Amino acid sequence: MKNEDILDLYDLLLEQLRDLYDGEQQQLETLPKLDELAESFELEEIIEYHRKETIRQKDRLEKIFRELKEEPEGESCDGIKGLIRETIKLAERCKNPEVRDAAIITSLQHINHYEMAGYGTAIAYSKQLKRHDIGEQLLETLREEKASDMGLSEIAENHINPDAKWSFIVEKAEKEKV
Repeated sequence: MKNEDILDLYDLLLEQLRDLYDGEQQQLETLPKLDELAESFELEEIIEYHRKETIRQKDRLEKIFRELKEEPEGESCDGIKGLIRETIKLAERCKNPEVRDAAIITSLQHINHYEMAGYGTAIAYSKQLKRHDIGEQLLETLREEKASDMGLSEIAENHINPDAKWSFIVEKAEKEKV
């Protein structure tokens, strides 16, 4: 579908919703790759939970498009595409599995923050357009994104980052013995 001109706030809302929809689809394609790259069981579990949540969020967006009697397809979300490309590139550069897990969490949080900004904006547009029904559905996703971000921070601070720190110290000590 060719992108159309944006003439008013409703058009801008549709553009934002299509951007979010495509971003969710791109993540669903990428999460299995991140799961393969992840080392820790905790991170693999979070990625699987995030995959299931992303499916629910995509379904929620499809419901919103049906309510608006609009199509979800539009131009590819270049923002998420770039973040995903950087995520894979960074993870593949990390040769230490514990450090790779920390990099994956960092990247997932970058993606979450991009989405939180997008959902927050779409909520504001929905309210302005007196489409509180749409805004409430989007708010549910925004809450999920914030909870996901907090969960990623918790696992990073309590498991992944300490493991990444200590694995480096152990490797360095082993090299010095040789």
